[in-house]
Amino acid sequence: MRDVGKKRTERPPSPAELASRKKFADVQFWLQPLTDFLRVGFKDYAPKFEGFVAAKSYISKNVVRGEYPSFVIEPALALVSFGKLDPAVTAGAVSESTNTLTFSWDGGRYVYDDRAMFLVYDIENGVAEFDTSATKRLFKKGTFTLTKNFSGREVHVYLAFVSEDRKNRSNSQYLGKNTVL
Repeated sequence: MRDVGKKRTERPPSPAELASRKKFADVQFWLQPLTDFLRVGFKDYAPKFEGFVAAKSYISKNVVRGEYPSFVIEPALALVSFGKLDPAVTAGAVSESTNTLTFSWDGGRYVYDDRAMFLVYDIENGVAEFDTSATKRLFKKGTFTLTKNFSGREVHVYLAFVSEDRKNRSNSQYLGKNTVL
């Protein structure tokens, strides 16, 4: 069991420490709504890191831009899934009816039972919905009906693939911003 930490009394935190703390907090806050998705998407990322911790490491190193105290997480650079499966060659998502998004993709090698993973993230309101086993990849299309009301909201959309046995996954693809009907 760990001892209760002692309050720091020697000196105030350095500017670098303050920047590191702020960056850590911003990444933690941004990823929190995605926790369950990341458990699938970042499984087996590294021998000692997977899921939320692995995603936090990746985002901190590769996606955060700006200088303290104004860090920005660039959604287009973020990965919410990491792996060796081929991504789609072309992919997109559109809202064709109320509170739904239709994903489509083509290309990339796959096994007949690989599954598509859909993620819809309303960053402004800190709300995400996802399906880590949406439809078979070979169908090249799937409609995701959101359970919460996202109508009229601008969302960030990601697509990834996972093998049926959950042992392999692809890097996610950022499909852009979309306004949900």
